[in-house]
Amino acid sequence: MLVFALVLCLPVLAFGQVDVNALANYEFNRFDIDQDGNIEPLEVQQYFSRFDANHDQRISRQEYQREVETHHENNPGAKDLLLRLFDALDYDNDNHIDDPDYTRLFTSADSNKNNLVSQREFVIYFHDLAGVPITRGNQQ
Repeated sequence: MLVFALVLCLPVLAFGQVDVNALANYEFNRFDIDQDGNIEPLEVQQYFSRFDANHDQRISRQEYQREVETHHENNPGAKDLLLRLFDALDYDNDNHIDDPDYTRLFTSADSNKNNLVSQREFVIYFHDLAGVPITRGNQQ
């Protein structure tokens, strides 16, 4: 029983210094480029285009790391969590985040399948990717 409890709590312990809900909301606002309260498929591509230093339409682990470290240099917990998300976002395991991954991220987050990702949908999916259960106290 103790082992089971530890397995459930490890993600929370690992990111205990991070307010995952606040980080999810912060990242939602970065994804929502037109600030209309929803993320559209094009906005996912636009968000990740900022990471693409060599303009090859693919985000390498190094490009991803550079962007995350730049935006979260004063928050090591958030930086560590986001760096660990690279593997979760690389759905096809080709060591890059690119169009197939953007599509999968969007369709996975769009729980009601209306071709828009609301802030609530994003926060719930972000928690899922981070491996941190969402509770009533940290819902949007």
